[in-house]
Amino acid sequence: MPSHLTNSQKKFIRRLAHGAPASMQLGKFGLTPNFYKSFETALFCHEVLKLRFTNLQEERKELSAEIETHTGATLVSMVGHTAVFYRPCPDPDKRKIVLPRPGRGSSSDNLDAYLT
Repeated sequence: MPSHLTNSQKKFIRRLAHGAPASMQLGKFGLTPNFYKSFETALFCHEVLKLRFTNLQEERKELSAEIETHTGATLVSMVGHTAVFYRPCPDPDKRKIVLPRPGRGSSSDNLDAYLT
């Protein structure tokens, strides 16, 4: 599991998540055990997750840091009230996303080649 992603890898993940709607919302109940369970399940299945902060816009940076610490996911970007997290599937055979190697730019027209 990469704890540090290069800028080109983050850019690649942002492009994957760009057109997708938010997978989850975090609202007034905050970071509950049920939220973490759903978050873990979604990350295991999809590896990339968009999270929308509802009514918690002021606390979104602190909450994102806590989510990173608790789940081991990497915060890729935060734009407005939406954050994108990434964590590869622990089972290499079930991974859906193959990140570009560090130091090599990813071609935007060959994005599908990185999805297995």
